Amino acid sequence: MGNTNSLVDRLHLNHPIWLVAGGLIGILLISLVVISIRSRKRVSSKVEPVIPKFIEVFDIDSAVFEVAPYKSDDDSVIDEYTLKTITLTLLVGLGDYLSKMHENPTDQHKAMAAIGKDLEAKGVYPIAYTQWNQSPIQGIAARVIIDGKVRTALLGPSLAMARTTTGFPNSINSVVESAHEKGNSIFVLAIDGLAYGAYEVSHRLQEVVDNS
Repeated sequence: MGNTNSLVDRLHLNHPIWLVAGGLIGILLISLVVISIRSRKRVSSKVEPVIPKFIEVFDIDSAVFEVAPYKSDDDSVIDEYTLKTITLTLLVGLGDYLSKMHENPTDQHKAMAAIGKDLEAKGVYPIAYTQWNQSPIQGIAARVIIDGKVRTALLGPSLAMARTTTGFPNSINSVVESAHEKGNSIFVLAIDGLAYGAYEVSHRLQEVVDNS
């Protein structure tokens, strides 16, 4: 009857040691499968580090105008819109100049360009001008016609303008002092040596958000 013994009996596969070994092998195989799946998840979940990008932002924090620096002289009275027009006219010339530059514009140029963009956004339009020129220290200047009279207009840093104009009116002087305390740039608009306006510009870095 020995021939009727099953293969399991002949090979002693039902011995406890074989059962234990089979169980261990099964556990090992399951563990390898789990480790493989987890490894794939870790690889797939790895994200390339995002390097933040920043852009320079120049904001017009304040602007003040003195339409009559010499109140007793009617010829010196210039309305606020005309003052804005003259400012933008000077900055149009700056835009043409920057487009021809081979080097990068300075922070002063960028701040002035921001004033021009702000005025354009508010619906201000430039007028004709001649003899436009710019200086890194003095700022920009041009000849413009106001009410049929040719005038010299200048827009530059307050420290430089203080040396080329009469004393600033109190309204402009207050903005100049405040801007210096905050570390902002301040540009003064002068016409024929009289200070008519001031623009305070702040400078900051803003992170660019990529929504793609």
